[in-house]
Amino acid sequence: MKEIRLDFLVNPPLNKELSSLLIPDFNFNSIAIKEQELELSRDKLKQRFSKNYALPFNFAIGGFLELFMNFKKIYYIDSLHYEIRRSLEIISNVIEIERIDMKNLYCDLMKIDDELLAKDSTLIILPLINEDIFSINKIPNIKNATLALDISYASRLGMDIGMSDIALINGATFGLPSGFGLILSDKIYTSTLYKKGVSEAFCRALDEQIITDSTNMDLFAKLKELLENDIDLFAQDFAPNTLPLRFRHINTRNLIQHLYLDNIFLSGSQDCYLGFIKPSHTLTSLGFGQLAARELCAISFDKIDDISLIASKMAESYKMIRLMEF
Repeated sequence: MKEIRLDFLVNPPLNKELSSLLIPDFNFNSIAIKEQELELSRDKLKQRFSKNYALPFNFAIGGFLELFMNFKKIYYIDSLHYEIRRSLEIISNVIEIERIDMKNLYCDLMKIDDELLAKDSTLIILPLINEDIFSINKIPNIKNATLALDISYASRLGMDIGMSDIALINGATFGLPSGFGLILSDKIYTSTLYKKGVSEAFCRALDEQIITDSTNMDLFAKLKELLENDIDLFAQDFAPNTLPLRFRHINTRNLIQHLYLDNIFLSGSQDCYLGFIKPSHTLTSLGFGQLAARELCAISFDKIDDISLIASKMAESYKMIRLMEF
């Protein structure tokens, strides 16, 4: 049986062709070495996102620490990528950090923006699509603070990304090696300026968007038919080609391991994917207990060829695990 990737956004297959543009070049490039191809690629990215700068970015703790040091206060929500959350933890002893409640995000952002904030010294950093549950954040127009959005998943899905002062893209979402990212802004916030291959790789990667459809809801309907009240969703307003499934009464880590034997690849949460034996950080921050948070199966895909096969395999594995746990 061929591989069925239902962890496409968090663990996409490595794009070897585009990765080859990045891996050979780890040396500093002199400011004098500005290749025409590099400039053309950057110009395309700047035009695509209507920004003055489109620069390589270290999408890891070090890159975010460098970004955060430009500000005196930072607002955030818990559903950010792990590297961003860890960076905020590290820098909280130096910069004032304030958490925004995900449940009242839009209203709380409106209240924050009504305050007399200094735009250049206050940062609001959010994901456009939340980790794990893939729900879409509704974000008002922010005027009195610098708004930074992680648009990785939205860009991969070809969605409208809206307006922000800073846009961040994780190359790993596009099958590029971990750590390679892109920062789009009207000011320079990174010291990683002249890394060859990154702009070209992102230009080409952004053209390889997923063709979205309604297959996700077809899959959920089939699972609902097979499992009835034992299957549910952790969110309602979620991105296309994703499903924040809730398999009630089991730890989905067992389900994921069982389906792996059938070449069906799933993800429990970002923390599980990173190697941590933890429930979803997003769900626990929303008030779900650890047992409930472990019921999450975060599905994302490019396309599904046989909905009935996948649904039946998942339902069979679920029922077997329930029998074993009694």
